[in-house]
Amino acid sequence: MNAAAYIRVSTDDQIEFSPASQLNQIHIYAENHQLLLLDSHIYMDEGISGRTAARRPAFLKMISAARETPRPFDVILVWKYSRFARSRQDSIFYKSLLRRECGINVISITEPLSDDPTSILMEALLEAMDEYYSVNLGQEVRRGMQEKFKRGGVVSIPPFGYQVVEGHFIPDQAKAPYVSMIYQQFLAGSTCPEIARMLNTRGICTSRGNPFDSRAIRYILSNPFYIGILRRQAHPSSAHDHFYETVEMTYAQGTQPLLISPVLFEQVQIKLKNPAG
Repeated sequence: MNAAAYIRVSTDDQIEFSPASQLNQIHIYAENHQLLLLDSHIYMDEGISGRTAARRPAFLKMISAARETPRPFDVILVWKYSRFARSRQDSIFYKSLLRRECGINVISITEPLSDDPTSILMEALLEAMDEYYSVNLGQEVRRGMQEKFKRGGVVSIPPFGYQVVEGHFIPDQAKAPYVSMIYQQFLAGSTCPEIARMLNTRGICTSRGNPFDSRAIRYILSNPFYIGILRRQAHPSSAHDHFYETVEMTYAQGTQPLLISPVLFEQVQIKLKNPAG
């Protein structure tokens, strides 16, 4: 029989076998059970959460391959069922699809199931435990980040003009001077698109390494981080709205050095609200 292997290591799990360790154990299992595992049938997602299949390219590639005719493999081997999916909905959907349409079973090499009806109950229990672990871990991580945020700690990438050194925000000497310049240029009458073009002409990038646009400039102009105040979404979601224009925010006092004065910041806020004034 032919086998495929699916390996996943995410950034939100605390303790995991490395990809190499998972693959080594799967190879041993395949050899002991007379299964042929080709390199072309090894699928790996690294640094990706198992909460949704839609964001796992190797997983989706494997599912697509499984539906080919003739069938390229007969079973899919995983180190644990949690590697296949942490969402019960995804686990049930894709396992059912593989069994019904492709005649392919998913086998956890560390969680063997019997062939009798009790295996249905055991598999459902494992799926429920995996999802509980994922949801509970997410809540604990968010709670920890919120407490760290309240203490002025680092819970995000540094805004433009800062860098993180030994767990603290400090000015980025190469970019920090541009923050004050952006504020001064805006007060002097330059528009956000004009400031963005000026920075792009000089080869200056955003904190994420992208070219500047007017929205990125407006974000800098309205970010209280530069006067020592941290802000964070009150209800973080996967949407990652980095510009905070329509979401509810929570604030905390930071410990980072100021790059502009509170007076300058307030002057800019007034102009942002009343551009014609």
